[in-house]
Amino acid sequence: MRLRLHLVAARAVGVKILPEISMKSLFLIPLVLLITGCATTKMQTHIDPEHRDRTYSKILVDAPNANFEFKNLMITELCSGLRERSVECITKDELFPPTREYSEPRIFEIIDQNGIDGWLIVGIGSGATNSQYTGSQTFGSATVYGNTVSGSANSMAMYSFSRQQGYAITMFDMDTNHKAFIMEASTSASGLANITNSVFAESLANKIINEMSAAGFIE
Repeated sequence: MRLRLHLVAARAVGVKILPEISMKSLFLIPLVLLITGCATTKMQTHIDPEHRDRTYSKILVDAPNANFEFKNLMITELCSGLRERSVECITKDELFPPTREYSEPRIFEIIDQNGIDGWLIVGIGSGATNSQYTGSQTFGSATVYGNTVSGSANSMAMYSFSRQQGYAITMFDMDTNHKAFIMEASTSASGLANITNSVFAESLANKIINEMSAAGFIE
């Protein structure tokens, strides 16, 4: 009875009493809105007519203009996907230590000596990351002591995040020294947790593997 009277008194002065579970749920809503989303890679592949029936078993991979973090993440994902399809994957830095200099004839000599039949180069194109203020979320609480009601309110700014990145991928056939295929790709995502390098690297690598498999270049 006493609790009911306190609640009536609180409502009489315009204070809305929220259960504790509701407050926690309201706090989580903006966090979910900030981090949820998905990364999608769209790609257009152009295959050279003379290489349509070509398959590759040992591929050299490189991302010459990528930053250190993205390069390592993407090549790790790419090599993992290739090895799952029984394709040997070698990184350019592994075959050609960056501490040394190589002439063009020497590069092709080393590639031939190691039995490499494809050289996959991932070029990083233009991209952008954006954040936009979408408003604020206010949380309130009230405490009743006898006939006294005290309350507090806090506000949290809310933002939406998005990122877009373009790529140009080229596979050189080492038997013909011609381009076997080229890919134009773009990865986009929304949500704070999905605009990271790790998410973009995984999305791009998976798309490259799937496109190569669909075209018959790998299993």
